[in-house]
Amino acid sequence: MKKRKVVVLVLHDELESAYPPLNIAVGAASSGANVSLAFLRKGVNLLDKGFVPVVSDGTEYLSKALKNFNAPTIRELFDIAVDSGVKLYAVDLDIQNHTNFLYSIEQVPIKWILNEAVSADLFVHF
Repeated sequence: MKKRKVVVLVLHDELESAYPPLNIAVGAASSGANVSLAFLRKGVNLLDKGFVPVVSDGTEYLSKALKNFNAPTIRELFDIAVDSGVKLYAVDLDIQNHTNFLYSIEQVPIKWILNEAVSADLFVHF
């Protein structure tokens, strides 16, 4: 049986924007899919060792709710994703200027994400 292909595009670095793509990536990888997690300009901040995502105005309750629910942190979700085989990509960025990434990340042009999206069984962006 052919493995499913899932491509998730991360556009933002706010806390409430980080959970959906990571949860989808982890869930898809745990079901056996080949998963690509691609980051655009703001999204790539989530991979920086020193970056701490904050919530957007009006969603301050979210941090407390996640903690009370014992939800995994963003970093824990990244660890699970990478350990599950999720591949990380920076789309249309010069990542040579970034040296503090938590994980290895491949630089790809915008055309790459378009081709990947067309050939994916599931493509989502957040």
